Amino acid sequence: MEINNFDLRPYGVNPAKGRDYESIMYVFALIYNRLQTRVDAYFAACGLSAVQFNLLMLAAYQNKGQGISQVQAATHLIASASNITKLVEKSVQEKLLTRQTNPNSRRENIICITKKGQALIDKVWPGYDRLMRSLTGKIPAKNRPQMEQILKNWFVALQEEK
Repeated sequence: MEINNFDLRPYGVNPAKGRDYESIMYVFALIYNRLQTRVDAYFAACGLSAVQFNLLMLAAYQNKGQGISQVQAATHLIASASNITKLVEKSVQEKLLTRQTNPNSRRENIICITKKGQALIDKVWPGYDRLMRSLTGKIPAKNRPQMEQILKNWFVALQEEK
């Protein structure tokens, strides 16, 4: 289903002004919010947050399962160091992660997945995968490669601005 006349005026965007960038950004934000609501609901039903699940995934699969520094985790998760510290502490208390001082840098903590954390990932993953397939399934299959490339190019261009 393709909709060419979606009206953004109820959202405060007036296409008559010719600011296509405004439409792109607003539709992007609307999509993100809709997706995030669905993902948050899924993880809440599993007793997790999306950020906690992603933290577990980083600890399990980055660096060949050898763990990840809290600083790296914060960068990957777009979260502040204090938020990651709280989330790591919660996950350590729940025995989903371990935390240890990096032997090469005493100022850095390395977090690793536990067997309990890996079991939780394994339990939650199939439903999460189905949700992701369902959500991206709303994009026509023929458009997915082009859309993926456009989004990757946009991301790389934004990264280069640092």
